[in-house]
Amino acid sequence: MNTLMKFAALSFLVGLYVGCSPVKFSLDESKCNDLSGSCVVENGKFAFNYSATVGAGKVDILIVNDNSASMSFEQARLAPRFTNFISDLDTRLVDYRIAMTTTDVTAGRGGKLIPYKEGTYFLTKQHGDRMSLFNSTIQRPETLSCEKFIANWIRQNNGSISSINSAQYSAEYEKNCPSGDERGIYAANLVVENNPMNFIRNDAHLAIIFLSDEDERSGLYNGHGYVLDQRDQPGYLIQNVKSELGVEKFNSLSVHAIVVKDSTCLAQQNSQTLDNYSPTQGLVNGSIGHKYLEITNAGWGKAADICSSDYTSQLGQIRSKITDQIKDIMLNCANPFDLVVTVSGTPVNYTLQGKVLKFEQNLAVGTSVSLSYKCENI
Repeated sequence: MNTLMKFAALSFLVGLYVGCSPVKFSLDESKCNDLSGSCVVENGKFAFNYSATVGAGKVDILIVNDNSASMSFEQARLAPRFTNFISDLDTRLVDYRIAMTTTDVTAGRGGKLIPYKEGTYFLTKQHGDRMSLFNSTIQRPETLSCEKFIANWIRQNNGSISSINSAQYSAEYEKNCPSGDERGIYAANLVVENNPMNFIRNDAHLAIIFLSDEDERSGLYNGHGYVLDQRDQPGYLIQNVKSELGVEKFNSLSVHAIVVKDSTCLAQQNSQTLDNYSPTQGLVNGSIGHKYLEITNAGWGKAADICSSDYTSQLGQIRSKITDQIKDIMLNCANPFDLVVTVSGTPVNYTLQGKVLKFEQNLAVGTSVSLSYKCENI
């Protein structure tokens, strides 16, 4: 083979190799938008270099509020106690969102967020009127109007409780009241699945707080015809968070319950009246929140007694559980490259679980931590 032919053959082989070798496409820099810290594409990887503040983690708090009749008293007592809860989050520099849904999942209402005011579906520390907005919204007007409707019906029937056992009453109840079939776990599952108003953030921890004086489906699921759907099941909620929102959300999830915890509280609930009308005493039938307590008993969060004379300490325990969860820092990708974590130039000891950076030493709230790392995918 002469020199010219050898050169041609070599050129062909080189061209063949180049043509068949894998092509490395450039990364999409637009993926950097809305991510924590500065983000640039550098040597085929997403590169991050920014500071995070200890204690200033992100948390999305969903409150599932029982809005059925008999709950106005508890709603009114809880409203001012949540002021301390929110103030504590502010003190700890937490980046929070607080949204609310109800236990009523009928007529397409399930999984929707209650607006605090027009255009505001979750509260943040940027809302200067967040305390008053929360207080007015947790006290559901439909709950109070339903209680008044029931009491007035009985008043108009000379105090006869039996007057509610009629088709006419049932029809009017449907018009004037939220559903008495309380399905808080079902409602929480719908919010997890639908993420209304983009409330749940990719890089935030998730905390769910149930508030109810009844069990799921009022505890009427054993021989009373109220069958539990999979969305009513505590275990399904936990696994649904994992499948819908990812393993990081699952690992940092907390679920809390302010419910009827025992027979003493149940007796207290069942002695209440509606609209301060004594003939309605005994009409209220609460139930122990067994399904909610299954979640807290499994270690996912704290349980509080809805009959407590002062919710302050119990809400403080729930807040502590939430802020303990967000001592960690959520990175923009799992298992990053070249991760450097320092405080004032000094390396900090840490462990890494996927996206979650956990400090091995106590750092004071407000400490600025410098982070530098690279991600292959985000």
